[in-house]
Amino acid sequence: LKVLQIQDNGCGIRAEDFPLLCERFTTSKIRSYKDLNGIKSFGFRGEALASISHVAHVTITSKTPSAACAYRASFSDGKLIPCAPGEQAVPRPVAGVKGTTILAEDLFYNIPIRRGALRSSSEEYRRCVNVVTR
Repeated sequence: LKVLQIQDNGCGIRAEDFPLLCERFTTSKIRSYKDLNGIKSFGFRGEALASISHVAHVTITSKTPSAACAYRASFSDGKLIPCAPGEQAVPRPVAGVKGTTILAEDLFYNIPIRRGALRSSSEEYRRCVNVVTR
């Protein structure tokens, strides 16, 4: 898969929280064991973003309602990386709307065996749509 993009119009992610986004076992939605019973969505939590950042090029853009602008950062292997060569590994201010956009590009770029197991683009698309629309 070349590109998988997920966008919401939620509360966004604060710029200072970006360094933790793709770390293992991190989440802002679960505070206690009881909170697990209340999960009603396929939202990206804890292991999901960490796992995806190990097998794809991940870019996250997010804007909170109170922020003057959105922030964008790139991730690899669970860590914040520079958006471009020579830049610092920090979220950079960009134009954006309230909420969060997660962009995963070149899925399994670093695992040729897994990439080879993918079916056609249209079949993988149908599978994604099936999960999202259930």
